[in-house]
Amino acid sequence: MPTRDFLIITDAVAPLVEGETPLAAAGVSRALAAAGHRTTVLSLGAPESVARVPGLARRLRTISASIGEQALDLSLYEGRAVLSNSELIIIGAQPSGRAQTAALLGSAVKSLASDGLISPEVTIAWGETAAAALSATSASVRLFVLPSGRIGAPLSAADAQLLGTTLLSDDLGTRSLVALGSLSANAILAPSASAARTLGSSAALSARASDEPLVAIRFGSDEPPNDPASDPALPANYASGNLGGKIECRRAAARRCSLALGPRTLLLTVAPLRREKGAEVVLSALERLRGFDVVTIIPAGGDPDMGERASLLAMENPGRIAMLATADEATERQIRAAADAFLLADDDDRTGRAAGLAQRYGTLPIAVDAGANRDNLVDYDPRSATGSALLYGSLETFQIESAIRRAIALRADGDLWAPLVKALLDVAPRWAAAASAIEELCRQI
Repeated sequence: MPTRDFLIITDAVAPLVEGETPLAAAGVSRALAAAGHRTTVLSLGAPESVARVPGLARRLRTISASIGEQALDLSLYEGRAVLSNSELIIIGAQPSGRAQTAALLGSAVKSLASDGLISPEVTIAWGETAAAALSATSASVRLFVLPSGRIGAPLSAADAQLLGTTLLSDDLGTRSLVALGSLSANAILAPSASAARTLGSSAALSARASDEPLVAIRFGSDEPPNDPASDPALPANYASGNLGGKIECRRAAARRCSLALGPRTLLLTVAPLRREKGAEVVLSALERLRGFDVVTIIPAGGDPDMGERASLLAMENPGRIAMLATADEATERQIRAAADAFLLADDDDRTGRAAGLAQRYGTLPIAVDAGANRDNLVDYDPRSATGSALLYGSLETFQIESAIRRAIALRADGDLWAPLVKALLDVAPRWAAAASAIEELCRQI
């Protein structure tokens, strides 16, 4: 593949901002740079956040941008991304809302292009707020990525005016940023096949060209710090060739949460408990597991009423169920590394991100057979010792209970369990594979 000049435009990127989309933008840029491409990430950042990131220097010149009729002169920061060969260009701004963000990115990219500071061969608009910026570059290949697999609501009439003449005012545009992005793109990228199918039937994409493909590319899960071999938050590090560190992470979690953990007890964790993501069914299933060799860690950060129910369940089951009091990313990674299995109950998951991160840490996903998890995961078969997850049919208590009991039996079989953990670490999705798919799409275009 010839070396290309990639520009990735996003409203937020790690390490300036935490979260799934900023991490994904950093992950794909890192992979493209590792493949030998010249890669630049253009993003927004609050000046106080930019100042905390080493390697970013403020340019003497400013950049012109606008939001509606308001003209702005903004600081420009440049540097090299941490742990990557990609370049960062950060515009010092913190707009409010999707419309302001889209307007600012669009006008700033137009200024940078006219000044000759950016001249990419391939422009990737990462998220709907980069839609207006996609048409402002001279790139011969333009890709529009919807990293959540979802479409935001149409802008209000007042918000649409902030984009000036950029946003169509006719019925086809419907004041949708996604519709705007699709009109400038050569291809639209979704994080899973199920997301692509759902997006393809959306009215916001009905005006795209008939030959404009909607492509599913599975995103990676190996961007820093998500690497059990080097994650600084873990009590001990490990890799597929040496799992001793995972055993120590398991012991540390048992001590921290005062769990009655035997050598073959299944250590289960769950996604944060939210009503719209099956929290009630999950709690009902956990209540039915008394007498089985399983202990459960429930993270904080879900719906308050679900958290109260989980805390009561933990008090009724000391040593078997623990409810964490606080939520932060380091703790999430520690629990993910310690756990044997990760229960997921979102039947409209369009990214498969949670399952991919579980595999990255050698933790078995237990997921509903729907959405991105159906696209990406293979149900484990003990007879052939193949598969990458345990899938259950629907969000019903007995279905989840049955899947957990399958995991309990699997954990108790040492001959099957150790090879499975190694396999999970090896099959976890990599950003290098996503970058290769993007390279091939660019070649076709």
